[in-house]
Amino acid sequence: MNNIVEISHLSISYDSKKAAILKNISFSLWEWEILSIIWKNGTGKSSLIKAIAWIIPIHAGKILKNTQKISYIPQKLQMEKSFPLQVNEFFKIFNTHVSDEDIKNLVDLFHTHNLLHRNIHELSGWEFQKVLIINALLSKPELLLLDEPTSGIDIVWEEKFYENISLIKKLYPKIAIILVSHNLHLVYKNSTRILCLHDNNLCCHGSPSEILENNEIKDIFWDYLRPYQHQPHAEHHHTH
Repeated sequence: MNNIVEISHLSISYDSKKAAILKNISFSLWEWEILSIIWKNGTGKSSLIKAIAWIIPIHAGKILKNTQKISYIPQKLQMEKSFPLQVNEFFKIFNTHVSDEDIKNLVDLFHTHNLLHRNIHELSGWEFQKVLIINALLSKPELLLLDEPTSGIDIVWEEKFYENISLIKKLYPKIAIILVSHNLHLVYKNSTRILCLHDNNLCCHGSPSEILENNEIKDIFWDYLRPYQHQPHAEHHHTH
C-alpha cells in the first residue's frame, strides 16, 4: 500500500504580508482512498487542491507526492465559444498520445458515444463534466484532483456524479481521489476519509464515522448535517 500524498504543516498565502489562506495543514492520502474536503466558509478549499497540483505556490510547509501521474479538473474551464471543437478533438488536444481505443474504452464506460462528435460548447453542464472526467482519465492518473466537481449541478445529477466515481474506482482500483464538496450527505456516503477545514485551519481528519462523532464538527456544520447510511468501499488495511 503506497502513500500517494503527504502534506506537512502547509500554509498558503497569495501575499506574504497578508493573513494565510490556509495555515499549518497536515494530512496524508493513500492509494485507493477517496478524500473529500468540506468547508463551511472561506476560500481555501480550491487553493489546497491547486497547491497539490502545483498550480499555485505554497508559503510554508511541504507537499510530498509519490506519483507524477496526476490529473486535475478545475471548478470552471473557460473556452473560446467561437472556436468549433468537437469532443473527440478536445480529447486529443489535451492527450496528444492517446489512442482511439483508449477513448473508446472510457466512452463505453461512461455511455457517452453520442457526445463524441458534438461541439464542446453545445454540451450541458452535466455532459461537459463527463467529458472532463474522461479527459482526465485518459492519462491514466494515480491521483485525481476534483475542485468542486458538482458545482452548478442539481441534486439528481450530483448523485449521478458519485456513480461516475464508482465507475472510476472499478476501472482504477488503486487511484486516489481528492475532491471538494458541500453536500455532506453524499460526502459521508461516498468517501473513505474526510478533511474538515474551518477558519483557514484543519478542523479534523478521519473516516466518515469518526467525523460524525466529532463534537467540533457538530458545532460548526450542524445545520448542514443530514441522516445518512454510510456504505464504505471494500476495506483496506494499512499502517501509518
